[in-house]
Amino acid sequence: MTPEEWLANFESKIADVREKAEQFRVGLEASGTTVASPDGSIRVGVAPNGSLTDLQLADSALAGKSGAKLAEEILKLARKAQRDAAVNVAAAFAPLGGDSEAMHMVTGYVPPEEPEEPPAPEPVRERQLWQHEEAETPPPPPRPARPARPPRDDDDDDFGDTTFLRRD
Repeated sequence: MTPEEWLANFESKIADVREKAEQFRVGLEASGTTVASPDGSIRVGVAPNGSLTDLQLADSALAGKSGAKLAEEILKLARKAQRDAAVNVAAAFAPLGGDSEAMHMVTGYVPPEEPEEPPAPEPVRERQLWQHEEAETPPPPPRPARPARPPRDDDDDDFGDTTFLRRD
């Protein structure tokens, strides 16, 4: 191989790497993502590095939810958006990284997909008693109150036969 051929081959490789690097840059810029809740009341946006860039809450997102439930929903959407962004970054890097160690490193940081939530359990219906079944026994009646003691004359100089040690 002549020096001119080697140089032409080298310049071709450099041009190919530059083109792939530009494709990666464009793909990386587009790797951020936004995820919304099923009803659209919560929207979470993340940058390609997974940092939170946007959070939108509709008034309906607050209705009938506790703060803990709302926070849980927001965090779940943020994790989904971060995973989607990581997958997008890995896809953008694939033409440049191929099957290299760098590509394995990039894909190694993609968070696992979260399991879908199971459907809400059906409400428990009250059990209907059949004729042969008996209802539970009612609780015992409350104990009667203790009768009030008759008022006593509490003179200090009374040394009668009453004692505080005796129960009436």
